[in-house]
Amino acid sequence: MSELQLLVEPSAAVSAERVDQLTGGLADDLRSVRGLRVAYAQSPATTHGKSQQAWELGMLAVGGLFSAATMRTIALIAVAYADRIKARSVRLRRGDRELVITGATKVDDALVAQLVALLADPPPPAEPGALPPPPAEPGALPPAGTSGGAAAGG
Repeated sequence: MSELQLLVEPSAAVSAERVDQLTGGLADDLRSVRGLRVAYAQSPATTHGKSQQAWELGMLAVGGLFSAATMRTIALIAVAYADRIKARSVRLRRGDRELVITGATKVDDALVAQLVALLADPPPPAEPGALPPPPAEPGALPPAGTSGGAAAGG
């Protein structure tokens, strides 16, 4: 099963408590999708507190079986949520690849294809002797297996 990280990025500086509330709202929306597991992402604690793990502020870990229909639903939820809370963006990450969704992002077949590329496990290997891919158009997801961010706009 694949896992995807979603990061809520508010458009204005807000308190950590507010970011946590916003992230909880997105988690609730995502939990309505059958077959997804949604939890707060965790990372090693950076302080000397009692807990060995600390919540990663604004970040969710979403796992499950990602069919095309599920990926389209995740995209719809992220776009609607970003628009509703007036967030700067919701970032979807897997490893060193990411896709940026805003309230203005158009949910279409191209966006679903970008999610498929993001979730490719493992990234498709390059064919021997193949030329490198052409430079990406602005707003396009880099080819699977490449690093760097991308924005999906519409």
